[in-house]
Amino acid sequence: MKVYRLRVKEDYLDQIKSGKKRIEVRAAYPYLKNIKPGDKIIFNESVPAVVTGVKTYETFRQALREEPIPKVFPDEPNFERAVKRFHGMYPKWKENRYGVIAIRFKLLGGER
Repeated sequence: MKVYRLRVKEDYLDQIKSGKKRIEVRAAYPYLKNIKPGDKIIFNESVPAVVTGVKTYETFRQALREEPIPKVFPDEPNFERAVKRFHGMYPKWKENRYGVIAIRFKLLGGER
């Protein structure tokens, strides 16, 4: 088991803690290449979770077609707004170079 430390914006951390956000989608940077079910994630140095599934995609659009948007963005933007949100976080070249990874997780301990 490997431990990954991921930083997320504070509002996303709140959604993770509440149990609403269950899939972390981001550019598939090399350090995430070998993440697998059973590995541990520590969000913002304080919220532990275990990886329950991992899937890679070529683009954010492809990921959002396959993954349930409410588990990625609990405020449920429509498809195009969700894509724009990702493109606001990641330059297009990162999406093209690294691809996209969707990490399903479950909180550990007293969290949901």
